[in-house]
Amino acid sequence: MVLKIYNTLTRELEDFIPINGKKVNMYVCGPTVYDHCHLGHARSYVSFDVIRKYLIYRGYDVNYVSNITDVDDKVIARAKETGEDPFVLSRKFTDSFIEDMETLAVLPPDTRPKVTEHIPEIIETISTLIDNGTAYVTARGNVYYDLTSSKEKIGILSHQTEEGLLEGSGCRVDVEDDKRYQLDFVLWKTATEEETGWDSPWGRGRPGWHIECTVMSMKYGSEQLDIHGGGMDLVFPHHEAEIHQSESCSGNHQFSKYWMHNGFLTIDKEKMSKSLGNFFTIKEVLDEFPAATIRFFIVYTHYRSTIDFSKEALEEAGRARKRLVNTITNVEHAFENAADTGEDHGLTELINETRDAFIDSMDDDFNTREAIGNLFAFGRKVNSIIADQKPGKGSLQDVLDFFSEVNQVLGIFIDDHGPANDEHALSDEEIAEMIELREKARAEKDWASSDSIRDELKEKGIIIEDGKEGVRWKREI
Repeated sequence: MVLKIYNTLTRELEDFIPINGKKVNMYVCGPTVYDHCHLGHARSYVSFDVIRKYLIYRGYDVNYVSNITDVDDKVIARAKETGEDPFVLSRKFTDSFIEDMETLAVLPPDTRPKVTEHIPEIIETISTLIDNGTAYVTARGNVYYDLTSSKEKIGILSHQTEEGLLEGSGCRVDVEDDKRYQLDFVLWKTATEEETGWDSPWGRGRPGWHIECTVMSMKYGSEQLDIHGGGMDLVFPHHEAEIHQSESCSGNHQFSKYWMHNGFLTIDKEKMSKSLGNFFTIKEVLDEFPAATIRFFIVYTHYRSTIDFSKEALEEAGRARKRLVNTITNVEHAFENAADTGEDHGLTELINETRDAFIDSMDDDFNTREAIGNLFAFGRKVNSIIADQKPGKGSLQDVLDFFSEVNQVLGIFIDDHGPANDEHALSDEEIAEMIELREKARAEKDWASSDSIRDELKEKGIIIEDGKEGVRWKREI
């Protein structure tokens, strides 16, 4: 099956054919670092992490670039509120973001450029746009992109009419009153000597929001990207602005071949956002739930679908994920007790069928929901074979290797034996010690102590199963 991607630009599911063979230049808009990132950010970066890792799994050479917006009106406003230096504040929240991504097993970008480190390139790019007649300088020292000069039509990515956009779409649009045309967007904002800024040919100022991504994507990716990604809220004006200014700057007609956008994460059907005040930071959620549960919660929904957040939904995701983890535990236990025979009792065929199903699902616009559904079906069949047959070590190792293989893409089996703040969660070593004490009590026919240990383990979510081959345990689903 050919990998197919839904392209926001065409609103169609398209065959994925990179511009240069197996080389894929992929750019995903990074965060504006004026606060700790919220769960909506996690939704976006985990989703694109899976997409990136699947492309690698399918043999593509992926160059993944994701920026940091470390100077912006929001950063400056927050610094004024807290009395901090804007650059100190942005570094603090950049470190916080990177920490969150590491905890959620998000692979770092190949390049993570910052706006403040690319001011000369930004000024040079704006100068190019002015020189070719697609940008203009106002008397105040602001520089705007002239949308009326653009080769591309207004609304090309958002599929809205110019009239509709002028009436107001509720999106983030520049509101300065020295523009020639209402939808023109700012490339350079004037700043006083007291404000954060840099010297430029047009006076002291700082970059507009949109221009940074054009500069950094073309420097570290390509003038023509294969994939440009981000949240649905970036379609207009941010990503449309990138198309206009990038194509005007480079002279290329197609800035990005495929545009991909993840769906919103909502609370009570409203988009989670700092501006609405209805958000939970990633750190707040990590205080109550393991990283693997959060990642599973995100991955077990198709990236373009909306996820409605609730603690109940996260708890359900944790229970669902544990069913797969318990299968892995069962296979590991069976492996320890298995003979070195060549018996596989159909496991090899089952693995091959499930791998094919996994690839088919992921090739269908990265359908992780269906892919994980196939893993649940696989787990049920594996558990049945283990319970009824005695597969050899080789085939059981193949099962474990297959779980590891898909985990390289999905990342849902990162270690998390209980919530990070759960002081009562037992480690594997503590469980083994309690089972040993129970076995000793049983040998001495101290049934009361034996039952007490079993009950204590059950209270802590550990199920004990006595069998001919000894005691096995698993964490309760």
